[in-house]
Amino acid sequence: MKLAALEKSHGDFHVPSFAVEIGGKDLVRDLFLAVTRIEVDLKSAAAGRFSFSVASAFDWEDRDFVARSGQQRVDLLDLFAFGGKVEVRLGYGDAARLAPMLTGFITEVSTSFAEGGSPELTVSGYDVLYALGANSPSRPPWENMADSGAVEAVAGEYNLSVRAEPTVPVRDSVGPFDESDLAFIRRLAGRNGRTFYVRGSTLHFCRRHNDKSDVVELAWGEGLSSFSPSANLGRQVGEVQVHGWSAEKGEAFVGRARRGEESGHEPSRQSGGERIASALTKAAGKAPMLSIPAAAVRDQAEADAIAKGLLEERAQGFVTGRAQCVGLPAIMPDVNVKLSGLGRAFSKVYYVTGAVHTVNGSGYRTSFDVEETVL
Repeated sequence: MKLAALEKSHGDFHVPSFAVEIGGKDLVRDLFLAVTRIEVDLKSAAAGRFSFSVASAFDWEDRDFVARSGQQRVDLLDLFAFGGKVEVRLGYGDAARLAPMLTGFITEVSTSFAEGGSPELTVSGYDVLYALGANSPSRPPWENMADSGAVEAVAGEYNLSVRAEPTVPVRDSVGPFDESDLAFIRRLAGRNGRTFYVRGSTLHFCRRHNDKSDVVELAWGEGLSSFSPSANLGRQVGEVQVHGWSAEKGEAFVGRARRGEESGHEPSRQSGGERIASALTKAAGKAPMLSIPAAAVRDQAEADAIAKGLLEERAQGFVTGRAQCVGLPAIMPDVNVKLSGLGRAFSKVYYVTGAVHTVNGSGYRTSFDVEETVL
């Protein structure tokens, strides 16, 4: 989609809109607070983070941070209590109609009492994936269940709805090991070629959507203010081997994935694994290989899936970049954007792995990290 097609619905990008709600109260419209800065940092396979700053909230007579809701006095340090639910909306137009960009809870409150100035409050926190990362419960394994079912079971313990693409096979046992719930889901994602993230109160566990249409096209100097791409062979490998042992059959097996087998690989182009193999074969006479033990792997199919996942993880990091553009709420992890006006080598569709949305006195900006969609 061309950027011009979004201008009309986004008010020509002149006046950004936002809402920060805590405990059902809108900080600006209900409590009349001066919110001077908002930042939402979204990533795949990691907790999303928010922060916002509130100015002119220190009452010099009470010597405390307060607000007013009608005739009622509101103690802001009580309102911003740890664990308080926060919903952040960013975009353009009527803030009440904007979709939540992040729903989370407060983990940090800070301020500074400087000479000759009024103290400002800064409040930060994370979405619910933070809680999954802090929690390592003891529970029995799930029996006769696919990995996607185990993800749904874990999410249900945190009152999250789930959109999980079914995985195969149904396993005799799917059990957490000595790890957090977040690490457990990340491990299941790795061995099934999945990514995951939270949107609102829904956990998405799915294949990367790097084959979908781009959500927007940005040209350098026309919405895209900067782009810094990089191609790096440092972490590329020509082959991945995963070594396991079958307790049932009493035999060893090796899962393998080789360069050129990456998903989305275009035969007319060289993947990162093929490039590093070519470069090091010339320089050292041997292509690089990654070999790892994986005691928890139960069969050949699982070992092959893990090997392919590791190969693709390395391949996806071959060409990366950091971009900044006008504020666009549609740019989030697991979407594609088209960047143009950058010359033949860098004008292409990219996959977004992380996005930071910032609203402050200078307006609304989005910075985002990308990888190539086609390997």
